Amino acid sequence: MILRAIAILASIALASCQPSDGTYLMRGPGYELNAQRASGTSANLYAYMQVMCADAGLAPVSASYAKGCPSSLDANGYRTMLQAGFNEINLGCKAYVQFIFEERMRESRFKSTNSAIQAFVSGVLTLEGAGTRLFSYLILSSTAANAFYDASRIDPLQGMTVENILKIVDERQAAFEKAAASRTITSSPQLIRVWREYQWLCTPLAINSDFNALAAASIDGNKVDFDADARKVVNRITGTIEGINKFESGKGLKPTPKTPSVDGAVSAVEKELTSDQVMRLQSALCTARDGNFGQGTRAAINVWRRMISKKGLTDAELNQGLSSSDILYLLHTDSCSSLGYKTVVERGFLYDAPAREETTTTASVASGRAQNLLLVAEKLGVSISTGETRIDAGLRTAIGKKRAALALPKGDYIDYELFMKLFS
Repeated sequence: MILRAIAILASIALASCQPSDGTYLMRGPGYELNAQRASGTSANLYAYMQVMCADAGLAPVSASYAKGCPSSLDANGYRTMLQAGFNEINLGCKAYVQFIFEERMRESRFKSTNSAIQAFVSGVLTLEGAGTRLFSYLILSSTAANAFYDASRIDPLQGMTVENILKIVDERQAAFEKAAASRTITSSPQLIRVWREYQWLCTPLAINSDFNALAAASIDGNKVDFDADARKVVNRITGTIEGINKFESGKGLKPTPKTPSVDGAVSAVEKELTSDQVMRLQSALCTARDGNFGQGTRAAINVWRRMISKKGLTDAELNQGLSSSDILYLLHTDSCSSLGYKTVVERGFLYDAPAREETTTTASVASGRAQNLLLVAEKLGVSISTGETRIDAGLRTAIGKKRAALALPKGDYIDYELFMKLFS
């Protein structure tokens, strides 16, 4: 919600700097929204709402189609229209997310698909089926079109499947529908506003915000309350605001108590971790558990990030520390020893790298792990079973012999020095 407020304020500021000839409206960076086209599409929105009224049996079909609808409905009529709109927006949202995913898979650079997304939303690439017209009309007649057009600036699909994205959206939408059902819509402007807020849950910005909120909550051991968030939005629209906290003059504001961050934390998300959570990260990264980001832990983090990256990381990139996505992943995986690995190099290359690809499936992760183990076995001159993903005793013996042959410290583990000698 904070992100949305910032976006609205930014759009107001930008609008004040635009030419006043009424031809174009600028909302945010990048795309011009033609005022005449927006006006026409807004008319199409209201015309389509009349179609929805007739289809829902709320008004008779006549020469003027559904005259007086939806401007003069009772509470039950608005409730019926509200649910009909939710149903169509759901279908449009799924089509939109699937389209972005397909476009992203076609292009190596997601930013090149902006024009295709714009064409899709404008209806050029859509079918005249249910769920597309209302979805497009709501976008095109709104000043929030950029939130749908310029998906490249956020790209929530990075490393996420369509199913995972829609799961987040579905949870948000279910909470919103429940909140809306408990309130009374009394006018067409309220109806459209509720639809727009509901549709906003499908924007890349909202999906990315929800993903980050879920990640942070998981790290903190909290739960994101979608129901409470939805009630706040719906209550503002319907005129019922609950739980207002009054500011008591003279008492001042009480600062939120802050928990000291663990030693050595670099990124903002690292600074939010507790000592216990850092120890869980250390267990995952095959390093000593002391609850702080000491030199050994930082070295393990940097090696792990190199192992899962397909490109060379600069010192500046390594100095940024773990991302929220990295921490969320590591906190929800097994420890290094329980997975059968002895070093962060083994775990990072053989286990995590395939799982941290941009797009993955259960099959692709298993295949990637088997392929990486096969590469190691080939470098060591050892034959292993097809599809094998674990380092067995025979492979450990071969590792020990290779270390001895290269005059490395004695052991049967793959550290960064041996890895570089094998693959350089």
